[in-house]
Amino acid sequence: GAVMSSTYPPPPGFYKLYAPDATTPPPPPPAPVVGEYVVYGERHSTVISDPPFEQSKLYLSEGEGVDLREELKRLNAETLARFVALVDATRAAPSTYARRVEEITLLLNNMHHLLNSIRPSQARSTLEHVLSEQVREKRAALAKLRADAAAAEATMGNPPNDALRATVRRAIDGATREETEEKEEEEEREKAMDVDG
Repeated sequence: GAVMSSTYPPPPGFYKLYAPDATTPPPPPPAPVVGEYVVYGERHSTVISDPPFEQSKLYLSEGEGVDLREELKRLNAETLARFVALVDATRAAPSTYARRVEEITLLLNNMHHLLNSIRPSQARSTLEHVLSEQVREKRAALAKLRADAAAAEATMGNPPNDALRATVRRAIDGATREETEEKEEEEEREKAMDVDG
């Protein structure tokens, strides 16, 4: 109603259930919404889909051998060519500039829609890069730990006592085990991405 569509609506009333002086335990949170829901008077959906495109689609997004980067480059080159045509039209026939502007607008809208449709792929690539950097940093830290342990043993001259040796061995084994688990997880993620792609 009016409260949901107002500029600054009050917080939902159930926040009082979680007050420190509440006499009864609060109810569990509601289950996550699946499907459509309304927030501040606007309808949203949890279903992820490509944004609708009402205009003529000037690029290929599906099919074998389709390279979205090449499609973007082609649209960009076409936009530049249409811009040159617009400049020429304003000089030679000023009354035809409106059609040229519509052509450029259509091309720019197509580029914008294509960029939005490849955002999930960009997010996956970014996540893959971040995870691979984390693995690289941990492997470097593990190599440094092994080198420091070897240097410590060499500096002491004699083999360390059993307790110190066991402590160093546990640290190295734990780091090695973690590296192996991360490598297996990375391989599983790559397999999952190959299946999704």
